[in-house]
Amino acid sequence: MPSSNDNDYDLSTVAASVIVMSDRVLSGERPNTAGEACRDRLLAEGLSDAAVSVIPERRRAVDEELRASIASGRRLVIVLGGTGFRRNNDAPEAIRELVEVELPGVAERIRSHGMEHSPLAPLSREVVGVTGKDSDAALLVCSPGSRGGMSDTLDVLLPLLRHVYIQLAES
Repeated sequence: MPSSNDNDYDLSTVAASVIVMSDRVLSGERPNTAGEACRDRLLAEGLSDAAVSVIPERRRAVDEELRASIASGRRLVIVLGGTGFRRNNDAPEAIRELVEVELPGVAERIRSHGMEHSPLAPLSREVVGVTGKDSDAALLVCSPGSRGGMSDTLDVLLPLLRHVYIQLAES
């Protein structure tokens, strides 16, 4: 809910899902450092909860996990991974199916910020958008799965979160 300050929103009313799309994390070959760090930053920002799940790099898996997160009332859903263009990098397409309003400026800013840290950032296909134009809508974000890519995403996203939810609350 908006507070008495028009520039503030109580993020403790927002629960998040962090979906890590990685066969290597799922198999135990790699630790889930990006997913855990993302959860920790979201909680430090004041969100009420940030559930982390790890799924295989399959379109059906990301579709199902996105829909389950939204159905359970998660108002912020971040998919880490699947933003490249290798086979099974389908997270952007899955998110676009559920987005009513895309926020391309946010995705562009994430890529731009990422270029300050990695020359490979322009190869990533971030997608950011909302599932509707009302106070029940969820913000969906497709982020690179690396810890650095996730950090770049949150560096851009976190200062905007309150404003996104304020706009949705006023709809």
